[in-house]
Amino acid sequence: CPMEKKQKLVWFAKRCALALAVAALCYLLFGVIGGWCMFRRVTGLPCLTCGMSRAWLCALRLDFAGAFFWHPLFWTVPLIALALIFFGARRRWVRRGLIACLFLFAVVWVVRMLLLFPHTPPMTADPGGILPRLTGALF
Repeated sequence: CPMEKKQKLVWFAKRCALALAVAALCYLLFGVIGGWCMFRRVTGLPCLTCGMSRAWLCALRLDFAGAFFWHPLFWTVPLIALALIFFGARRRWVRRGLIACLFLFAVVWVVRMLLLFPHTPPMTADPGGILPRLTGALF
């Protein structure tokens, strides 16, 4: 049916436009806050996704060892994005997958904090964060 194909094409175009808008917003926010994570800017601690930008820069240069060094879960980002773009968050399996990814990111963050914090990038402490400056010290 031609109408059904047209509706699918419009739906796909809207999803792609939404993905581009989110990417543009992230890019603008990245520039506004100076390339630093807002969590890190406030707490002085690395966040769950710390190193993700550098991991993707490495992956785009086909340096996958470097990408895994900067963030071992960099490969989940396109999977999450594709699931959200094409299926939305209303499907139960997508929601469960997001929860599983959040749990996985938290576990990886704890392991990285135990092994790398506070002196090994990207898990370094930022004494210039708002809370460390207010409290006077960070590690």
